[in-house]
Amino acid sequence: MAVIDRYRNPADATTATVITYLVWFFVGNIGVHRMITGRVGSGLVMMALHALGWLTVWIGVGFLILGLVGIWWLIDALLIPGWLREPY
Repeated sequence: MAVIDRYRNPADATTATVITYLVWFFVGNIGVHRMITGRVGSGLVMMALHALGWLTVWIGVGFLILGLVGIWWLIDALLIPGWLREPY
């Protein structure tokens, strides 16, 4: 998976922000937005929690896990601009 290079020119920084938010919106609940911004470890944890939530939803625990992942997903929307400003 390619990591977004946001240091080429200012237009690329805007494009990187738009792409990151689109990825966040459509597949962010499985952590892909974290992976493309260089946070692969936490992206994999988010993906694993998402899968664990769906695997355990039939016993009720999954709803709690999916709820926590959803809150994490919403908080990430506020953190994305800071991620794109800081160097790797």
